[in-house]
Amino acid sequence: MRGVKGSSQTCSVATCERRIRRNGLCEMHDSRLKRTGTTDDPPKKTLADRFWAKVDRRSPGECWPWTAAVNAYGYGVMRPEGRRTGPTVKAHRVSLMLTGVDIEGMVIRHSCDNPPCVNPAHLSVGTKADNSADMVSRDRHARGSRSGTSKLTDAKIIEIRQRAAGGELHRVLAEDYGVSRSTITQIVNSKTWRHLTGIAP
Repeated sequence: MRGVKGSSQTCSVATCERRIRRNGLCEMHDSRLKRTGTTDDPPKKTLADRFWAKVDRRSPGECWPWTAAVNAYGYGVMRPEGRRTGPTVKAHRVSLMLTGVDIEGMVIRHSCDNPPCVNPAHLSVGTKADNSADMVSRDRHARGSRSGTSKLTDAKIIEIRQRAAGGELHRVLAEDYGVSRSTITQIVNSKTWRHLTGIAP
């Protein structure tokens, strides 16, 4: 027992100033003693300890899913070392960092295109341009009817090209589909919607 502050006795743990709850200990140390058998502070977990505890590690070639919190895009997130609040960091970035890769100022690319995967074998560093190129080459970018701003669908584009090939005026097509004449011209000339080749379904 460590003496009295006013009328309140304090915890018998040397570094603790909390009030006694029972057995000469404060609530925290009493609870810790019951739970762990000691009042000693638990060893602090490293970033690696915290990270790998939340990874479903499978065979080397498989995706290793992140099992904790994810953001709106499906990427795993965690708190940086030493923080309990504030901005999170992406788990796949931590994965490469823990393997010794310098990720400063770089984006992390997934060869598997699986956002929750944190298998270092599926990750590599690159530039934003590299990431954009990956997105286009793997057909993951918002284009055509997948664009949230598009008034047209793939089927309508095919119809427009078929009608234009049949001789209908671009002005008439623009009115029918509720877009500008220049939009129709760009579609017919494959300046836009280039992923749809030809005019036949």
